[in-house]
Amino acid sequence: MSFFEKNKTYIKLGVISGIMFALVMVTFDYFMGREFSILKFALHFVLFGCFNAYMAYRKVQKEEQKRNKDQ
Repeated sequence: MSFFEKNKTYIKLGVISGIMFALVMVTFDYFMGREFSILKFALHFVLFGCFNAYMAYRKVQKEEQKRNKDQ
């Protein structure tokens, strides 16, 4: 089983949440009168997406450990 098959849900979550956060930040910058920066957009997308995916992965791992400990 490859890495992408094993963690497909976390990758999807990271991509979707990263795009949504980056779009919200671009909209906020637009209304504040700031220029669009592709670097800033990419950083928001990658960093927030990776953070969200990692936190979801950690949560599931902790729940599995707790479930295995209770059995």
